[in-house]
Amino acid sequence: MTSPDRFGGTGSVNIQSGFSVKRLFEVVNDATVSAKAKLLEIKNRRSAISIGDMFEMQMLMNHLSQLSEMSTAVISAANSAITRMAQGIKG
Repeated sequence: MTSPDRFGGTGSVNIQSGFSVKRLFEVVNDATVSAKAKLLEIKNRRSAISIGDMFEMQMLMNHLSQLSEMSTAVISAANSAITRMAQGIKG
């Protein structure tokens, strides 16, 4: 994971001025790839689908849903914080 953007001299090394959402997108993309791979595997077997396959697919989709919601919540929280800061500056 990349280090956060920093500003100032050596005295301000603990101040973070931004963050990267690239890793969030990578995690969601990886979960999407896993779900698509499982769907393709099920499709290729045609009628030979098991209860285990259905449970696994349900778990993969649940995991993807949770990751998507988490990413959306992080971006939304950042947006809200930036909006409040801008309103504070605007005065």
